[in-house]
Amino acid sequence: MATDKLLWAAVFLCGAACFNHYVDGSKEGHSQAAPKPNFILFYVDDMGYGDLGCFGAPTTRTPNIDRMAAEGARLTQFYTAHSLCTPSRAALLTGRLPVRSGMCGNAYGSKNSGHPMVLACNAQYGLPLNETTIAETLKDVGYSTMMVGKWHLGQQLEYQPTRQGFEHYFGLPYSVDMGFAYGNDTSEKENILKECYPVPIIEDEKIIEQPANYFTLTQRYADKAKEFVTSAAASGKPFFLYLAFSHVHVPQFAAKDRLGTSERGYFGDSVEEMDSAVGAVLDAVRASSAISANTFAFLTSDNGAIPSTTNTVFAGNNGLFSGRKAEIWEGGLREPAVAWWPGKIQPRQVVMDVAVTTDVYATFASLSGAAIPGDRVMDSISMAHILNISGQATSVVRNVSFFYQGCQLWAVRLGPWKAHYYTQPKPRFPIHNAAGGYGQPDAIDITLRLGGEEDMELDDTLVRGTPHQPPLLFNLETDPSENFPLLGHDDIIKEIQAAVTEHQKNLVPGKPQLPFSNDSTRLCCDEKTTPPCYCNKPPTV
Repeated sequence: MATDKLLWAAVFLCGAACFNHYVDGSKEGHSQAAPKPNFILFYVDDMGYGDLGCFGAPTTRTPNIDRMAAEGARLTQFYTAHSLCTPSRAALLTGRLPVRSGMCGNAYGSKNSGHPMVLACNAQYGLPLNETTIAETLKDVGYSTMMVGKWHLGQQLEYQPTRQGFEHYFGLPYSVDMGFAYGNDTSEKENILKECYPVPIIEDEKIIEQPANYFTLTQRYADKAKEFVTSAAASGKPFFLYLAFSHVHVPQFAAKDRLGTSERGYFGDSVEEMDSAVGAVLDAVRASSAISANTFAFLTSDNGAIPSTTNTVFAGNNGLFSGRKAEIWEGGLREPAVAWWPGKIQPRQVVMDVAVTTDVYATFASLSGAAIPGDRVMDSISMAHILNISGQATSVVRNVSFFYQGCQLWAVRLGPWKAHYYTQPKPRFPIHNAAGGYGQPDAIDITLRLGGEEDMELDDTLVRGTPHQPPLLFNLETDPSENFPLLGHDDIIKEIQAAVTEHQKNLVPGKPQLPFSNDSTRLCCDEKTTPPCYCNKPPTV
């Protein structure tokens, strides 16, 4: 499948020189004689910088992730490539900014604020087939691959995980709020997307449950992940497990025996259940010293939390950072991150170098000896050197990062400096309100000015924000909360603008994938049931 995708990618050739400007994964040192390492990628949904014990959460117990950090490294300046679900996941798996693949979009706009969009439950498209995922790259060099959890890169069969490099899949095709499910403990208090069919659980390419039972969902994620780790290890092949939790996205849920056990309320129950699943998977790895010594695990979040001014029992925490999910302030982009590899990553490290979720691709590829696609611009730099992984040579250091709101460049980080070309108001309003969804407090114009599908262009005016010329400038080393914009640094602004100009030279936006929907694409186990798509009864326990 990866070979087929590379044929599709031929029309996007940018040349090896264009690629090498960003990263040359071949420069990483690795021993061909050594066994290829196993990879586990934990991806949490909507978890903020302040939601883990090892990152300062005072009342949430996360002993397993805390242990992972104690045995490995905490990255304190780690960013998601986008502040919303679908674009961030596309960036993670492809090592490319989502604007390059078309996996970004602008949902609606008003004069003073903007909002990006995600794939809907009736999305017509998904992650384009001319993109190469890290699963495909690893599979091509002999890895067993499996995904467990939230996908959100296209629910139609041709875009599902098993068509994107994963040999096996178990999980939800999108977010937990995109339809009815059993076990939504806060469903009456949360804004659920009722226009969707009930949320299904898919195994490989078949719907096995609809509506999904959230009471047992996370435990089943852990069980499937452990089964894969055990069987892959027994086969002697290296493995890649991508476990993308449905936690801690609203609505909050947990197993019945866990509800009400956290001091942090429903949200804490969700975080602690997720932590328990991480521990169960890592314990399965630790059961074999040989497997443990050859397994690299990485944990982070897709975007910042969505703190609320009203329902704090359901909301996350972004620590000292301003802003939140769907925003370009640090609270929407700066994520907790933990790296673990016994014997390779020294314990109790604190890594303060800047890295981004797109860098996971080059990290896994370089450590496995896999080739990174050379026919396209990549936004991925291996983190092996900043993690001080034994046996890895010094490589390119990330000095600049570009942050998009929807498909529009809003901010740039260069060294300690961050420049905002557009901003949203601070503080923001509660994310769940009468307007619905990830909304604004006033009326919303949801009209998208879309032309014909074949010649459609991105409409940057739909996400306006407040423009700044020159851009607002912050020094994140002295002002991580972005409270005090600086004046008089013309030399820094000039350097940042030069980086933007260079970045835009090779920027060819991908064909937009997100705005299109068709109700015929909604997933349903059986439309003849009453009501439609209810193929299993409510849980009795």
